[in-house]
Amino acid sequence: MPSSTLTKGLIQTMSFAPRVLDLFCGAGGMSLGFKSAGCEIVGGIDNEKWPIETHHQNFPNAEIKLPATDIRAIEPSSLGIAPGHIDILIGGPPCQGFSQVGRAKIRSLGQERDRDKKNQLYKQFIRFIDYFHPPYFVIENVQGMKNFKKEHFLKGVLEELSTGPKPSGYRSHVQYEIEYRVLCAKDYGVPQVRNRLFIIGRRRDCHKLPIRFPDPVSDIVNLKDAISDLPRLRAPILATKSKTYLINGGIHQIDKPKKYRTAPQTKYQQRMRTGCGATVQNHVCRGHNEKDLEIFSRLKQGQKYMDLPLSLRRYRNDIFDDKYRRLSASKPSWTLTAHMQKDCLAYIHPTQTRSLSTREAARIQSFPDSFVFAGPLTKIFRMIGNAVPPILAEQIAIGLVQELCKSNNKQAKQAAGT
Repeated sequence: MPSSTLTKGLIQTMSFAPRVLDLFCGAGGMSLGFKSAGCEIVGGIDNEKWPIETHHQNFPNAEIKLPATDIRAIEPSSLGIAPGHIDILIGGPPCQGFSQVGRAKIRSLGQERDRDKKNQLYKQFIRFIDYFHPPYFVIENVQGMKNFKKEHFLKGVLEELSTGPKPSGYRSHVQYEIEYRVLCAKDYGVPQVRNRLFIIGRRRDCHKLPIRFPDPVSDIVNLKDAISDLPRLRAPILATKSKTYLINGGIHQIDKPKKYRTAPQTKYQQRMRTGCGATVQNHVCRGHNEKDLEIFSRLKQGQKYMDLPLSLRRYRNDIFDDKYRRLSASKPSWTLTAHMQKDCLAYIHPTQTRSLSTREAARIQSFPDSFVFAGPLTKIFRMIGNAVPPILAEQIAIGLVQELCKSNNKQAKQAAGT
């Protein structure tokens, strides 16, 4: 991804490239953001096939290229990187148990949230901290983690991150200072209202390294700013059986490169297209049945299911209030989620009678057009919905990289006796 003007200036003065390892990396949104801030991406670890393949394709120079692997089966020492040779450990442990959908599902099964195994994967992150003891680490999670049991669970996580689990034996002498904030992506140049919790830790023995969260940017990027230059698409009309197959089977659609509709119209579009030619990939939308297309055509920008005439409401109002939602061109998108792998009815294009394409969703998450996703349509939507917006990750990375470079320069001067 092309770097911002601020980041380009930082990279030109950097004394070294901080080494970054991405756990639960997904497609690589956080990796891309840290790379754009001048970091070296050592590798990514994930247990799903298509995300890790996408990560490999977009970070071809990474030292570590494991196949899809459960992190619980990986010993940090097996990666061939010695303790102290990772500068920043980043990642987003799966968080379904903290999301609104995840909590509802667990309640329906009669389970306690803190028994959900997916909520315990943060312990694997701690295990890697214990081994590598990096100067910094960054964890991303849904906002719901902060509200979980009135923050009791989060406080427990923060305590473990600060001191480390005693049984591991890797680093009983290394402890971390922790800070956390909920950041909204739209405040940092991403065309999306996406609130996420970020936890930053720094080694306490690195006492000169502060924890810096980014300041919001002044300009808000709306949907028109983000996607208006992309080619127009017409949604295929599907029969019910075809639609079911598309949702459940995850077919490979023909992804032919398409010519851009216009030259870049905004700074955001220009940044998204830097390094690209005259065509764009991954610009494919779902097919829809005729009833859905009729509903799409009736909704005005910003409207949702309850705004439809009664004759077009096919579902219970109390459950499907936001099943259909049309995006507004003049505003940032609402939060993209992994539910897009099942359907995109909550993400109807503001001016075209269809739901968003994979490339439009990627733009909304701030993935540049040069970032190509591998896999079937449904898997690509899932990857995009789960991702950390690269531009937001870059803003977080900038402050940490600046402090690491200052520390490195100071150590170099001390070693030289100057």
